[in-house]
Amino acid sequence: MIEKISELFHRYGIKSVTMDDVARELSISKKTLYEQFEDKSGLIRIVIEHEFSCQKKKFNLEDLHPNNALEEVFLIFKHYSQMLKEQYPSFEFDLKKYYPEIYADLKTERRKRMLHNTLENIVRGKEEGLYRSDLHEQIIAKLNVLRIECLIDSDLFSNEELFSQEFALEMFLYHLHGIVSEKGSKFLEQHIQELKNIG
Repeated sequence: MIEKISELFHRYGIKSVTMDDVARELSISKKTLYEQFEDKSGLIRIVIEHEFSCQKKKFNLEDLHPNNALEEVFLIFKHYSQMLKEQYPSFEFDLKKYYPEIYADLKTERRKRMLHNTLENIVRGKEEGLYRSDLHEQIIAKLNVLRIECLIDSDLFSNEELFSQEFALEMFLYHLHGIVSEKGSKFLEQHIQELKNIG
């Protein structure tokens, strides 16, 4: 049921989908719908929580066993690229504009996850000699998360640019070129085509 509602919101945008539309899609009465969900805001929050939970289950780095920190970034990029293909920019836009509290909660959860993954990756990369030994892990991890959040919240790029594979690749390479060691740079050069072919 939640998957159907999620698809509806993503396809047509949160603002344009009414509770009548949801009830019709689920083939239930509006009264039955309101017995399960207090209002549209409550429904949206449950959809967001469900999606976030599914993403965490779908992409667990520990289950994928990457050989090193750079292979780990390649896997993250592959996952991110797949998310881009399934993403509808209007969903994010509507959420931010019409449901700012829910968007703020989502942003907080995303931030925690990104910060945790980035920090662990940097620590691992330093230990493996693939990243510069003089990196300050906490600062670089926070800078990376801040850069991504600022891009999402900026109007400097269009939605089409932000949600494009080309943009995603440049964003990942920009980060990697700033942190890799000589050893890491050689590995990156040897596998750069693999990264480019992911999209």
